[in-house]
Amino acid sequence: MIYIIDGTIAYNSEDCSLSHLPTQESLSLSISSGRLFERLLNSAGEILPRDTLLTEVWDKYGLRGSNSNLNQYLSILRRALAAYGCENLIITIPKVGIRLNTEIPVEREPGPTELIPEATPVIASNQQNDSPISVPTETKRPERGWPGTWLLLSLLMALLSVSAGWYYLKLNASEQEISPVSATLPGGCSVVFLEGLNVSESQKLDKQILQMLSENHQTCDSSRRLYFDKNTAFSSQNYGRTTLSSCKLNDRGQVISCDNFYYLDWRLD
Repeated sequence: MIYIIDGTIAYNSEDCSLSHLPTQESLSLSISSGRLFERLLNSAGEILPRDTLLTEVWDKYGLRGSNSNLNQYLSILRRALAAYGCENLIITIPKVGIRLNTEIPVEREPGPTELIPEATPVIASNQQNDSPISVPTETKRPERGWPGTWLLLSLLMALLSVSAGWYYLKLNASEQEISPVSATLPGGCSVVFLEGLNVSESQKLDKQILQMLSENHQTCDSSRRLYFDKNTAFSSQNYGRTTLSSCKLNDRGQVISCDNFYYLDWRLD
């Protein structure tokens, strides 16, 4: 299904891609982000409790979700939409749940795999009076046991079913295998690199994170935890997007508040 948001943004639920129609720029969401966004788009403004979203986006697929995961993905979705000029589509109702802003129009269009071509009738000419006559598109054959053509077709369908199942399991397994990488920066603050980064990458990004903290007047000590994520652009026209959340911890090491910073076209040295 393709969702057209405010006439300027398209979301394709088949490949979890978000596109800006005026510029043709696009980005890919993770599988869980895509499931969360599609559930919200189908809610028609209904308030969805957090427990419902955790069940339908994570638990239903054998994944482990939490309020922290939900907050992170909602924040990423909001920043991505804001970068494309769509503000306040996702609204949080404190202590109640999440809903869409019904003042922003959302239209639905079938995706490529949902389009069903119309059958075209076959017409032949009557040789005696040239009047059109209907020719059946299928001819019933006498039963002769198990024809070789049907056997080949059945084997092909079975192979496709096995391949589709393997691909689905691989997608879900890949999401479970990706785990955040943690590190400690000079000053004592911990940083969590979200999915898609390895240890060698995280070490190269220390300088960038410290520069972002300095630019935004943020401190780095043991009372703060940082969450860092970057999305590399698929186009050579820009360098992608960078997200940094600087969170305050209480005495038990739990996050109590966060300051979020979003960079478009960050150029890494």
